[in-house]
Amino acid sequence: MSAAFTPPRETRAADQERHVFLLVGQSNMAGRAAIEAQDEGEIEGVELWNIAEKKWEPAKAPFNRHSPHRKDIKMQRLNPGPTFAKAWRDTHPGVKVGIVCSVRGGTTIEQWEKGNQEPWPLYDSALAAAKAALAADPDSKLVGILWHQGEGNSKAPDAYPARLKQLVAHWRADFENPELPFVFGQIGQWNPDYAAFNEMILKQPAGIPHTACVKTAGLTNMDQAHFDSKSQRQLGKRYAEAMRELTD
Repeated sequence: MSAAFTPPRETRAADQERHVFLLVGQSNMAGRAAIEAQDEGEIEGVELWNIAEKKWEPAKAPFNRHSPHRKDIKMQRLNPGPTFAKAWRDTHPGVKVGIVCSVRGGTTIEQWEKGNQEPWPLYDSALAAAKAALAADPDSKLVGILWHQGEGNSKAPDAYPARLKQLVAHWRADFENPELPFVFGQIGQWNPDYAAFNEMILKQPAGIPHTACVKTAGLTNMDQAHFDSKSQRQLGKRYAEAMRELTD
């Protein structure tokens, strides 16, 4: 009896393809907002990379549960990831969504420099996690990176553009994709101390090709620095829209 026919990869069903996204940054990407009833439970069609166990698992909030450098698990709450993943799934039917979330609250962009080991190897750990996730499934591809960070650098926005440009270049070189989509966002507009940073970050796509900046106008807060639950949901949708504009 002949062996079962396995179609070439290019003719396999689209539902075997996994679109992978790397989520990095500081506390608003880790998620500090309450996980409410509508945010609970596994998300159909979305998987989360378990960094320690090196396996895909059904995704559910909090997405930053597996970060090797996260703060206490009780601090990991709702981030933009769930609504981003749902929005991407809904506009890409038949495609799995894979999320690699490796975030540390309270960090600066300097601490995310490639090769930096103190106090945590943030860049190197996130890179290793994403590469392991991609290697676990030959039908996976890294579609883009979501970066939400800036509160830690809000007092010195003039130095940020060069560091952001370098960070994007490092990610693209290490993933061997010079046009890898990279989306970042403004921080809370309710805080007047963030005004200069928000004005600066909005201009960065003009100097870094294949990037986009998500605006945070109208989003509300739970404290001085963090988006509340409804705004985290909206932020995730805005990230998905920006990523689609770069890729579709």
